[in-house]
Amino acid sequence: MVPASIEDKGMPEEPSFTLVDLAGDDRERAVPILIDSFEGIYRWHAKRTLRRIPRVRGAVYHGELAGITMLERLTPEVGYVYYIAVGRTYRGRGLGGILLDDAIARFVADGAEIVYGAVEEENTASVRLFRSRGFREVERKELGYREGGLGAWGLRSRMMLVSGEVLYGKRVSPPASSNAGLAPAGPDHR
Repeated sequence: MVPASIEDKGMPEEPSFTLVDLAGDDRERAVPILIDSFEGIYRWHAKRTLRRIPRVRGAVYHGELAGITMLERLTPEVGYVYYIAVGRTYRGRGLGGILLDDAIARFVADGAEIVYGAVEEENTASVRLFRSRGFREVERKELGYREGGLGAWGLRSRMMLVSGEVLYGKRVSPPASSNAGLAPAGPDHR
């Protein structure tokens, strides 16, 4: 007996997205997604950030841009996801998760130890997305990322957090300095 496919059950098959870097004029293709995804000051800031941010990743489906992430290294150890935006027709298909996973993988490949993202506290879908990938809310009072916590006091102004946003963070690799200067355990090292 042949197993039933998704289409046999009357459900459309999930699309396969191609993830690419967007540069120059290609970034302008993302403006309609930003307009569809954000309002007010967030829309203005997202459009401004799109033009100046070092890295924009796009998810393409049959030549159409379906979603984007805007990424920046704040320090050699720290990556920041400025925005994740998914076009209305592609929402609910897991594309936000695909884009966030790609962002994390890019930062890890570049040697980042910590990844941050800010989320409007009322945006439950975004909060769920970041939490589903192991991010947690970063308390203002906790130790800085260099001291083993996820605190980011010195970086918050570069992240441009605004009232109503919550900072989420995830340690993606141990701090490079955590083993520095430690002698290996064993009988020869007292």
